[in-house]
Amino acid sequence: MISGPLHFREPQPDDADNVRRCTVSLLCSDLAFPNIYLLKNKYGTKLLFHMEHLIRHFSGNGRLKGYTFPVGGNTNTINACLVAIEADAKARQEKLQYCLLTAEQAEYLQLFYGKKAQIGYDRGDADYLYKSSDLALLNGNAYHKKRTHLNNFLKKYPDVVFQKLTPENRQDALNVAQQWLKSQQESPALLHEYRAIENSMFHMEQLHLSGGIVYIDGKPVAMALYSQVNESVTDIHYEKCIPEYRDAYVYINREVAAAVKTEWINREEDLNIDGLRKAKLSYHPALILSKYTATIYVD
Repeated sequence: MISGPLHFREPQPDDADNVRRCTVSLLCSDLAFPNIYLLKNKYGTKLLFHMEHLIRHFSGNGRLKGYTFPVGGNTNTINACLVAIEADAKARQEKLQYCLLTAEQAEYLQLFYGKKAQIGYDRGDADYLYKSSDLALLNGNAYHKKRTHLNNFLKKYPDVVFQKLTPENRQDALNVAQQWLKSQQESPALLHEYRAIENSMFHMEQLHLSGGIVYIDGKPVAMALYSQVNESVTDIHYEKCIPEYRDAYVYINREVAAAVKTEWINREEDLNIDGLRKAKLSYHPALILSKYTATIYVD
């Protein structure tokens, strides 16, 4: 019998391929490898591959605490992984907690532990998913306001250009992020976000990141970073505009959607921020992917 602890470690860039092997059929933004790697300090993220499953552990920094459900291996070994996680929590003298659970994973834990499992839900953790074609074409009555906004932007800035992010122009993208940060009220969370963007610029190839930059009159005014979680879904990690060109968001959103090669785009969660929720809903998500927590009251 496993008595723990498990051997969790910090994510490294060369974990990318193994993580992607475990996420071939999942839509969740938290499983995009750049998020796992770039946010490891923010959330105290550790990982391991146990019985071919990816399992993560969060220290409680930020808003995440506990374990994630094992993904990627044979379904016949999930129960053994859950037993190993329970033993690890006991060895750590921690409460047995899970986070970032899909509805199916939460149901599995409820059936596995019965009344010992208390399931929780926070609307702010839900991912917003869109059809790439919807965001690229903006067809139909639902997108009338977006088309109008975009057309007004194009009339105002007829020389606007969208360029693919490359090692040669990544400093332009970083300059946009720097100006965005300066315009915000200072906070540890936003500083973490900027540092993640900065870090990503020097690991683009290892993390399989793509991106784009918007130029107006030759000046970089907006940037985006994104990556494929798998062949079905692209995760948008960051979109930033400098304050005087906020209207460029509707343009870079459309250009990125046209550039990606997957059916789905995941624009991540709204963190219960009213303005962010309103913006994400305004693009009419095809799916809002709920995520759950679980606290397991074991002896």
